[in-house]
Amino acid sequence: MSNALSIAAVTAVLKDLLENGLVSDSITASVGDVIVTALPPDLITVGTDERAQLNLFLYQVTQNRNVDWVSQEFRSKNLRINKNPRSANPPLALDLHYLLTAYGAKDFQAELLLGYAMQLLHRTPAIATSAIENALRNAATRSTANVFAQALVGISVSDLAEQIGQIKLSPEFFNMEDTSKLWSALQTHYRPSASYQASMVLIESDDTQKAEGLCMMSLSQPSIEQVLAPTETEQLIVVDSTLVIRGKRLRGEITRIRVDNTEKLLVPEDVKDTQISLLVPPDLYAGVQGVQVVHLKMGDAGQKQQIESNVAPFVLHPKIVAAIAQVEKSGENLRSGAITVKFQPKVGKTQRVVLLLNEISNKSPVIYTFPVSVDNEDTDAITIPIDNIKPGTYLVRVRVDGAESPCNMNQAGEYDAPQVIIT
Repeated sequence: MSNALSIAAVTAVLKDLLENGLVSDSITASVGDVIVTALPPDLITVGTDERAQLNLFLYQVTQNRNVDWVSQEFRSKNLRINKNPRSANPPLALDLHYLLTAYGAKDFQAELLLGYAMQLLHRTPAIATSAIENALRNAATRSTANVFAQALVGISVSDLAEQIGQIKLSPEFFNMEDTSKLWSALQTHYRPSASYQASMVLIESDDTQKAEGLCMMSLSQPSIEQVLAPTETEQLIVVDSTLVIRGKRLRGEITRIRVDNTEKLLVPEDVKDTQISLLVPPDLYAGVQGVQVVHLKMGDAGQKQQIESNVAPFVLHPKIVAAIAQVEKSGENLRSGAITVKFQPKVGKTQRVVLLLNEISNKSPVIYTFPVSVDNEDTDAITIPIDNIKPGTYLVRVRVDGAESPCNMNQAGEYDAPQVIIT
């Protein structure tokens, strides 16, 4: 059966492909020992201890919409492998989105590794079932401390490989804005990277008896493709702005929106089949948020049935007002003081906040960065001490969990607010 191992199996196969390529290629002679991992990027060691490394990170899972093909193909494969003539619940068809990142502490190490990996994946647009089976057998025979090797115990590798069938790989190219949003969400140091989509992965229900009699909802399931700011001139999403959700089959009998993985459902402002507008609520936290379209439908027994879309991320940016106070001399031509910043929305007690001051000057402007301590309570105002600052006019920004506050741009195309003047 296509079970929950399918997702991990695809990651293991891609990791094995990269590892085998490194062994058989002369790239290691140029960059030294290289390791291949499948870790969240924030767990990768960077800085002085950084080593030559390729990392494959599954950052998003989306639904593959080829429902008709999946149903027909699945029935045939299910009968062949499981010898079960009954029609089972159609599988969940998924596309897996990976971030391939190269690391290296020396000049050109990261570029060499990324170029090699992209060349390898480019000449391998599809991975056949036989190659998948070999990769899974390699994973199953590794150290018993390996999590995936333990998960494969008692599983038929041949059946799992046949259920996966074939992995198709295709690159996904992001613009700078999308790349910035992704790395902001990861909250780690940026490194050269490329994105790939692996399709498709099937996950089957493990209870065919319960699946009988269930209605197929996949054809009517809403799908979110983009979450955008309201206009091109307002590129950042803030509280009280209008969130634009684009996709397919978004309108239902009763359409609601879930934000931040809560049970509370919001009423959108405008609903169309391909676009929904939602006023961003004021009670969210700044940072990465998830949004989901929910269709409500009255069932036969009167209860409300829910059909939910995929969860799509967006970055909520904080709005701020800043004021300077308590300015004193702290050295030769330097100042100290405190800046009070008012936030919308409130800052959570566990959130990470950084104050940034950019000097507004045409002659060697300076930038100051101050980490901020948040009290044990949510707050909408923080007084931040600063020291050893040059006198001047400064543009004030803050980052809350990586989400940066917007700045106002004047008619001359220059950022001019919010600002403080330190004399």
